[in-house]
Amino acid sequence: MSGRYKVTTNSIRNLIIEHFKDGVSIRTIRKLVKVSHSTVFAIIKRWKLRGTVENALKSGAPQKRTPRNRSFIMHKVKKNPRHSAVRLTTELEKRFAIKVNPETVRRVIRSYGYNSRVARRKFFVNERTRKLRLDFANSMVDKDISFWESVIFLDESKI
Repeated sequence: MSGRYKVTTNSIRNLIIEHFKDGVSIRTIRKLVKVSHSTVFAIIKRWKLRGTVENALKSGAPQKRTPRNRSFIMHKVKKNPRHSAVRLTTELEKRFAIKVNPETVRRVIRSYGYNSRVARRKFFVNERTRKLRLDFANSMVDKDISFWESVIFLDESKI
């Protein structure tokens, strides 16, 4: 997942600090290194505050979702899209021995472009009803045009 802004490398940051230590102005450093004025100023400010140009450690708990877990979830979803997030969570617990919230599973599924929808209920078509439908269609094939002019077609909406 890419960030909202372009990250400067440590070599560029160190170059900015070297120029600053040599007494070069921020405006001149900006032209030499070809980064914005605010970036140069922020790097110098961070260096003065912490004494280093390295990135700070990130706060928060480490993610439980590994690429392997994500691919496992998506494999299960592609295999059977009707699996619930709760059921996928229990399968993750059994397979990888990690405890994950069902919302985390939903978030992974959404990140791959899947949306939660309820499947439409459809009539079950068995052999008997299939044969009846075919017989009806065959009986309607040979009707003449005068018959079809008296038929009103609807889009199956309830009126």
